[in-house]
Amino acid sequence: MDALCAALAGLLRCEVIGVLADSYSDLAQLLERDRAQYAWMSPALMVLTSERIQLQPLLSAVRNDRNDYCAALFVDAAGPAHDLEALRGRTVAWVDPASAAGYLVPRIHLAANGVDPSDLFGEELFLGSHAEVVRAVASGRAALGATYAEQPATGEPLRRAGFLDVAPDHPMRVLEWTQPIPNDVIVGHGLIAKAEHRVFGNAVLTLAERVDGRRLLYNMFHTERFMTTPRNALRPLWTLVEVARARGLLAQM
Repeated sequence: MDALCAALAGLLRCEVIGVLADSYSDLAQLLERDRAQYAWMSPALMVLTSERIQLQPLLSAVRNDRNDYCAALFVDAAGPAHDLEALRGRTVAWVDPASAAGYLVPRIHLAANGVDPSDLFGEELFLGSHAEVVRAVASGRAALGATYAEQPATGEPLRRAGFLDVAPDHPMRVLEWTQPIPNDVIVGHGLIAKAEHRVFGNAVLTLAERVDGRRLLYNMFHTERFMTTPRNALRPLWTLVEVARARGLLAQM
């Protein structure tokens, strides 16, 4: 993070300080309290935080030439489960209530298919990160986990998933795929002038054109490049949050 901030500072000709939030809610509070002016966020967290303060999506991550991904519900491949019913009474591991791939989208996906997680699973854990969800499934602490992934075409191997990033030598089995989700975004505080947002966004895009800059961005965000967030790109997430609230999934937020 320090190296990335130093590179951005050189382009912006001002000091750039990086802060690592302890949780999704802490990241939202940094913006709400004006302790951060720009942030890297999941799209669902950006939508939820925008209910309290103005935020402007600036740039979207591009991975494997895509600006979206899916959520995958996965189990340990060494286990016997090949469908959700086999997991009745077992433990599921989620990331965070504000995580699109780690909770919101798979939870609503299940509901849309007539599955009530609170009825199906014996316990629901919120572990704070995709890495911890993968570790929970790998260790047997949880029977099922939710994480990000790119659904491969028929007959093609799976090339990107949270469990491939965290535990590449531990085979996992995907039981369910969800609808596409917009990639993570870099957002700016809504009270900052649009001209300043353009300068900041252009600095990130400029950095992505340099070999050393691409390395910094990949090491920090696991993305090859960025693109200006398309207009209405997050509209499906707004709809998803509305559905989640109507079903009582976000009562605590």
